Amino acid sequence: MTRFSFLRETPDRIAFVMITGLLLLRLVIVNASPLEIGVDEAQYWRWSTTLGWGYYSKPPMIAWTIHASTLLFGDSEAGIRMFAPILHTISAIFLWLLSRQMFGSKAGLITAAGYLLMPGIILSSTIISTDGVLFPFWSMSLYMLWQLREARGGWGHAALLGIGIGIGFLSKYAMLYFGIGLALTILLDAPTRKAMLSLKGALVVAIAATVIAPHIVWNAANEFQTVGHTLDNANLGADRYNPENLLTYFSDQMGIFGPVSFVALIAGVIFLRKGRSETTAKIETWLACFILPVIVIIAIQAFISRAHANWAATAYPAASILVASVFLRINASQRTWFITAGLLAIAVIVAPVFTLLIRATIALGFVAVILSAGFIAKWRPVGLFWSGIAIHLGLSFFVAAVTLGPTSWIAATGMDNTLKRVRGWQALADQVVARANELQPSAILVDEREIWHALDYYARDRLPAPLLHWRYSVDAKNYAEQQPMTDGLDDNVLLVSFRSNRRERIQADYATWRSEGRVGVELGQRSRLCDDGTRESLYRELRLYMMSDYEPLERTQAWVDRFKAADANGQLEDTHMDRFDPCAPR
Repeated sequence: MTRFSFLRETPDRIAFVMITGLLLLRLVIVNASPLEIGVDEAQYWRWSTTLGWGYYSKPPMIAWTIHASTLLFGDSEAGIRMFAPILHTISAIFLWLLSRQMFGSKAGLITAAGYLLMPGIILSSTIISTDGVLFPFWSMSLYMLWQLREARGGWGHAALLGIGIGIGFLSKYAMLYFGIGLALTILLDAPTRKAMLSLKGALVVAIAATVIAPHIVWNAANEFQTVGHTLDNANLGADRYNPENLLTYFSDQMGIFGPVSFVALIAGVIFLRKGRSETTAKIETWLACFILPVIVIIAIQAFISRAHANWAATAYPAASILVASVFLRINASQRTWFITAGLLAIAVIVAPVFTLLIRATIALGFVAVILSAGFIAKWRPVGLFWSGIAIHLGLSFFVAAVTLGPTSWIAATGMDNTLKRVRGWQALADQVVARANELQPSAILVDEREIWHALDYYARDRLPAPLLHWRYSVDAKNYAEQQPMTDGLDDNVLLVSFRSNRRERIQADYATWRSEGRVGVELGQRSRLCDDGTRESLYRELRLYMMSDYEPLERTQAWVDRFKAADANGQLEDTHMDRFDPCAPR
């Protein structure tokens, strides 16, 4: 057997070229992208400057990853994001190898393409996120567990499984879903049960616990703030039972996994189980243990309260393999193609990303592409998969062209609102720095977490005074509020205000204050129309005030009651991020 015998079949060679080519392309895109880092990325970057075993809202791997990346590539946006495509490539390699073992080389190719060209992964490969850091360890753990299950794995595989689970947990608490999947496979699958209820299984648990332990100790020493934030984020105390959120959740999953692949996943797990061989049925059931619990649990969360689109993302590494099996084993069906084309058209029409005209054009184009491909492929299901991948590629090239091209292209396609959180921060920071240098405050106080993180990154080393975040209560409610308050609050403080509903409460702590105008940046236009038929403008605006004679009010219930009216108004205002008349001329 030669050194590269795993590339002896044509699908394997195609997969290898595709994985390598996409990695190189995505590295180029990360370096060429004009989009600024988002607020979460700025927060992770700040964490990375001080290494620890945990942070306010996340376990430590995201910060450690950015620390390593910036050491190698610098603190630029590209330097912060450089590992994103690399980590997803590592994940794809493990899934490719696992799928080849389970179903053969054709399935391996479909799995690699399905994962790397998944809409969610296309996006995640251009930003640094906790999901991107988690996925290689999740995928490695799947691979190592299967080796133990198949009796191909030795003590080294058991050790790597323990390391994968442990570091996966340090990447994101969603690794707990892997534990649920592992428990289900032990319960339902005899070979997995035999492998894990052994000395090798004990080694897996011991190593995973050893890797996780320092983070648990850190949490205990910090009042379990990371765990507490995760529970708060679930928002289980909100209004109960929201069926509209459930519909949005499933629509979001089609957008993340891809509409064709998601339809195939649901159909394969629920409706298309007949005709499977006993071996295929066992493997698909094993994979479903790492898919269905995640999708179902987050669906319940969406129905009870809310769920962000990416919360079910850990279902899709294993789903990429299961979908490959489904497309290769089911029979040709014209009906399947027509149903999928119709569902895709509906999903595109209701997605509020582009203008309605562009959405309708895209929907019709997709229907034409799918049905034409179906006729050419003689309605074979594997052709439907590649049609879906072609659509993902077309959309990704379209979005890449729009974002890398002139700014006018973003406005023309109606994507200003979609991209507003990764645009305009540098220009806004430059204006704040200029005004701060004019006013020479003793401290700079911000009333919004996103603004604090944006200024912390884009105004770093340029502000003449400490950058602080105002606290609603005695205890910090986010990482920005954790920054130590300084004596500078007693002198002349520059308030950089984004939240109009918070100004009255902040100014109540100061005997004197005066307006110093405003700064802001144009971000394009919304799709909504003004009375004169023009589109609403997008504008990020900050009000500036100088405050002095610090006399802070005691944070009591009476203080909270005093500002209940402001809070009520603020809840209405907080449904959007802009503080100006979007139809007024500027």
